[in-house]
Amino acid sequence: MRTIGIDLLSFVILIAMGSCASVPSLTSSGPRTIVVNGDEVTEIDGGGFTTWYCKDYINGGPTLVEVGFFGTSIMEGFGFVLYDGGYNGESTLYHRTGLEHRWDWGKEGEFSFVIKTDGTGAYYDFSTVPSGEPTKPSEIYKCYKRK
Repeated sequence: MRTIGIDLLSFVILIAMGSCASVPSLTSSGPRTIVVNGDEVTEIDGGGFTTWYCKDYINGGPTLVEVGFFGTSIMEGFGFVLYDGGYNGESTLYHRTGLEHRWDWGKEGEFSFVIKTDGTGAYYDFSTVPSGEPTKPSEIYKCYKRK
């Protein structure tokens, strides 16, 4: 697994390059814009977004979390998590293992989100788990790929 420091440095450089361009406001018209680690990123900057929006597994309801990755090769291996159905969130490391998608973020990957083949999303919080110990998901979601 790549080191988080080098990956985040590359992500910051890309965001800095994109921030020199004119960025549209956070509206529903035009290219979508999200805020990752406080920086605005448009679909144009990121080469498009591939995302899944996730709702409470039992009750449905509003979008609680959205995860995605960037379409440009320069940002390969990077993704994002957006909180509370909004446009704000954090950068993540992203990878696909077989048919499952995984996002890791926080200090040394202390948080993870995995989407399984049936659309089940599992959120893991490793921040209080001793190193090397297994844990169960903290939350379970039903996730849908955004079209």
